[in-house]
Amino acid sequence: MKHFLLSHLTKLLLLFFLTGLIFLWFWTDPTPHIKGTIKVFDRNEILIYESSTSIGHQEFVPIERIPQELKDAVVVTEDERFWYHSGVDPLAIVRAIGQNIREGAIVSGASTISQQVVRFSVISPQKPAKVSLIRKVREILMAVRLSYTSSKEEILKRYLNTMYFGRGIYGVGAASRLYFGKSVDNLSLGQSALLAGMIANPTKFDPITNPQGSNQKKNAILDEMFAKKLITEERYERAKEERLPDTIHALEVVAPHAAQMILEEIEKIGISSNEGLSVHTTLDSGWYRLVRDIAKKRVDALTLKHDLTNAAVVIINNSTGAIWTLLGSVDYFAEAIQGQNNMATALRQPGSAIKPVTYAAAFEKGIATAATAIEDKPKVYKTNEGGGFLPHNYDGHYRGIILVREAFASSYNLPAVEMLSRVGLENFLNLSHRMGVTGMQRVGDYDLALTLGGGEITLLELTNLYATFARAGGFLPTHLIERIENSDGELVYEFEKISPNKVLDEKVAWLVTDILKDKKARIPTFGEKNPLVLSQEAAVKTGTTTDWHDNWTIGYTPNFTVGVWVGNADNHPMQEISGVTGAAPIWNQVFEELLKFEDVGGFNEPEGLDHLEICAWDGLLPGDACTQKYIETFISGTEPTAYSPLTEKQTYFKNSQVQILNPLPNSVFEIGAKADEQIVFELSTEEKIVSVLWVIDGQDLMESDCGSILKECHWTPTAGSHTLKAEVGIAGKGKVLLSPINFLVLEYKGGY
Repeated sequence: MKHFLLSHLTKLLLLFFLTGLIFLWFWTDPTPHIKGTIKVFDRNEILIYESSTSIGHQEFVPIERIPQELKDAVVVTEDERFWYHSGVDPLAIVRAIGQNIREGAIVSGASTISQQVVRFSVISPQKPAKVSLIRKVREILMAVRLSYTSSKEEILKRYLNTMYFGRGIYGVGAASRLYFGKSVDNLSLGQSALLAGMIANPTKFDPITNPQGSNQKKNAILDEMFAKKLITEERYERAKEERLPDTIHALEVVAPHAAQMILEEIEKIGISSNEGLSVHTTLDSGWYRLVRDIAKKRVDALTLKHDLTNAAVVIINNSTGAIWTLLGSVDYFAEAIQGQNNMATALRQPGSAIKPVTYAAAFEKGIATAATAIEDKPKVYKTNEGGGFLPHNYDGHYRGIILVREAFASSYNLPAVEMLSRVGLENFLNLSHRMGVTGMQRVGDYDLALTLGGGEITLLELTNLYATFARAGGFLPTHLIERIENSDGELVYEFEKISPNKVLDEKVAWLVTDILKDKKARIPTFGEKNPLVLSQEAAVKTGTTTDWHDNWTIGYTPNFTVGVWVGNADNHPMQEISGVTGAAPIWNQVFEELLKFEDVGGFNEPEGLDHLEICAWDGLLPGDACTQKYIETFISGTEPTAYSPLTEKQTYFKNSQVQILNPLPNSVFEIGAKADEQIVFELSTEEKIVSVLWVIDGQDLMESDCGSILKECHWTPTAGSHTLKAEVGIAGKGKVLLSPINFLVLEYKGGY
């Protein structure tokens, strides 16, 4: 029995001993519990952002970059026998005990550099540790273990990269940048001594708030270094005369929204930042500042009149998918405009800016060509809920039969809805997703209003969708990170360059591009002079959502795509402002700057396209009676083969080409869409006109009713059916009455 008890007691003691050893092993583990600084560089290797996550600013610096004089100053000040002891200095302990007894208080702790390393990086990172015997024992054991498992250089590196220097700054790398505006390897002797002195008490020896105390500490360290013959007398004297810094050099936060996206991407990749990372990005800090200034100036100019407060801009390098600029708001720090909301990645309704997908799908499926005739007139469409959807044109004007080129370029709503009804929602969404749209996943959630912006998309995705057209139908994902290196300069991540994924036939992409860069085809809506016209050819589209919530302008050349959103982050509506007046001027100015400094490329038509003269009345081959013709582009095999059956467009005088240009026969207009809207009656002629008498519904319109332009009459419409006539006096030919034009005016009922 006695033997049995002894045996179990021995086992129990052995178990306690082994448990104690395991506990001691983990309890004295000197592995640091800190995270390093993430430094973000732009494409030109300019530091644009620095973050050490939850601990303020910290920059890990290799020991080779730290000046020997700084290392000497720290050792002299904090642990003069650092190079010789094994983590604990017995002589320092005896001396500290004597000092504490003489002073009657604890004035010296005798902590070595090794002890401070484990205290501040393991036991109690970034906050004061509670004084206790147990903590001190643990600290000593850790320091000894650290000294036997790490070299002195490694311990000193950890120390210099860990210690607190005030103002949320950790480590000599970040301290050097903050107090002196320079890299640590460029520190002078005096600056090295100043930083070494701050370790003991960063607040007391802060050179900005306490220059006298900081200077005294610096000189005391220089005295000690000179006494130990670590520096020459000449350098000693010069260092004592060095001026203290009188201001801090805080790093500017460049592209903060993009920087936040980069930090989130690093987490997704799963890369540890324990000893710091250098992230090399696609961003261009120079372009960011320029874009921010352009956008802010435009927003400030429109704020009072149109109640808009914000803008976002994206620039994409089409060949790589690299994001050169991502402006998430005009002022990241402005709480009044919710500036920290990233409007480049916020889901918003795109308005007409999504229409290119509708027409691309129609071209892809062979449903339409650029010359397909389509009706621009009111029509009710059935919704998923069984109700009726009556879309409206932005300007309240309907044009009857028109061709796709004009309907698309001038952004008429009715033809776009009709085209989507032919294409089908599933085909539209399928193409959108192939072109990088991640939202709008459920077909049953949408109706034909989708082509007018009834879904939601981010500016970044929409800009890259347009970049896919610029790449001749090739999709590339956008990216911000090129490569990531750890604090030792080792490559831990590199973006994998890939070839564009062909999601759209290049001939279809070209038709979309050709129409979006057609300045003449967009004149009916935008006029001849507008912010969509650049000094070099570019394809561009605007968008404006219902009730003025969002403005968009997206446009591209072969090498670059620029997307602009204008609005309010809290989604309250702006006042009477469209994409062409809100977002387009920003787009125009940004792209004009690109044209000055970058090769934006020139458009090259792909093979497989034919050019054919057609009749502008119906898109068919012109007969002898067709007086309006132009050359249209077709994908080979889709050209019209029939001749236009139309024999006349208007009534003409014999030997004369006078005609009523506007309104066209059977046009439809709306009133109430704009309070001050008028219908303009126009004549088109090469003859010399000496007089015009306009007659509406049998009533003569006086010259005072029409304005001072001879060939035009500005008429305020009323609802109902109307008949317009014109009696025209031509020099040398007398007066002739044109045949009547019938048109309809409707009350605006709201909606798109």
